[in-house]
Amino acid sequence: MKRSRVRERERLRAPVETTDPAALAAYAGELRPVVANLRALAEDATTAPSQRVHARAFLRREILRGIRELEARIDAAAPAPSPAS
Repeated sequence: MKRSRVRERERLRAPVETTDPAALAAYAGELRPVVANLRALAEDATTAPSQRVHARAFLRREILRGIRELEARIDAAAPAPSPAS
């Protein structure tokens, strides 16, 4: 695996401070391009086949990649489970 891919994974999984409004706003700002890209891919995927810009396989792969990125970012923002008492 390339170093840049490792750095990217670490960046996606970096903890998010959800109690700090500024940090949370910055985090939401980082999610907006991911969601915008997913929206564009989904819109292309749902157009008539003759009007699609990308092939179905590409659209499927990129949509799934975007969903995995969102899941990783949500997991990073989720509070750590408290130890059982």
